[in-house]
Amino acid sequence: MRKLFTSLLIGLVLVAVMGLVATLLRPVQEASISDVRVVRNQGNLELSFFVEDCFSPKMEEAILSGVPTTFRFRVVLQRKKKFPFLRRALLDTVFEHTIKYDRLKDRFRLRVPEQSDAEILVKDLDEAKVVMSTVRNLPVIPLWRLSDSGSYQLLVKAELSKLHLPLFFRYILFFVSLWDFETKWERVTLNI
Repeated sequence: MRKLFTSLLIGLVLVAVMGLVATLLRPVQEASISDVRVVRNQGNLELSFFVEDCFSPKMEEAILSGVPTTFRFRVVLQRKKKFPFLRRALLDTVFEHTIKYDRLKDRFRLRVPEQSDAEILVKDLDEAKVVMSTVRNLPVIPLWRLSDSGSYQLLVKAELSKLHLPLFFRYILFFVSLWDFETKWERVTLNI
């Protein structure tokens, strides 16, 4: 009985220590979405927003060492109803911004689908961070798909695409998950 009690006590202490370490390793700044704007333009509903505090020093270090980094954005548009469980999504889409540092040419290569299909080349890390964390004039849905007197809710979320490593490397490179981020859903109500 005494061995069982000792084992349980040691287990509880280990869990408490692991929880404390996880709390201390959590980033001080949490990424969030701000400056959300939805406008009608050229027959489309267009979305613009900015992701704040999404770059940690460890992430910048990884990018500068050549690790490709991808931000994944999810946009959901649904008709607003009285009962949330009756809502139906008109749109549920995902798009990505990707950055990779080319050490030989000393420049950053960015893929940002809403700006162009080609790569954007940038020399400065600060400028690359702005491009990565900004979404401008993204066509969300054609206006003809929306009813004239409807109320809609647009939800936006951003996350760092998870880096998938082989099982063996997960134990060696456990620190990779320390620079993951995921924002909370940003909600915008639209009356059209």
